[in-house]
Amino acid sequence: MVSWKNKLNKLIKIAQNSSFKGSYSGLEDIELLGNFDGSLIVKNLFIKKTGVFNGSVSAEKIFVEGLISANIETETLHLKETGIVDGDVYYRNIIIDSGGILKSKMVQNMSKMDNLVKLNKKLK
Repeated sequence: MVSWKNKLNKLIKIAQNSSFKGSYSGLEDIELLGNFDGSLIVKNLFIKKTGVFNGSVSAEKIFVEGLISANIETETLHLKETGIVDGDVYYRNIIIDSGGILKSKMVQNMSKMDNLVKLNKKLK
């Protein structure tokens, strides 16, 4: 099991009563407790129970305890018991804890990281 606290390196935190609209791309990890509307390319995304993400996201790892309504491209998606994912999902590894909800028209396994890199270029 991945421990969130041990994996956080450079961390950008969007607080519970905060919101962000727009695009962001960087090598940092983002911990989302508030709202994010837009496109995001980061190393890791942690959506906490109070976090709400709308738009498109590409990250190595995405951990969801809150709500994400987005097109998702990731190596690893971990949907926690309180998490809800709504949108198209392109992944290499997926973990869905009991209680996690996945609502999607398309869930596709990418066999190689090269595919994720190609998809990342489309987002930019």
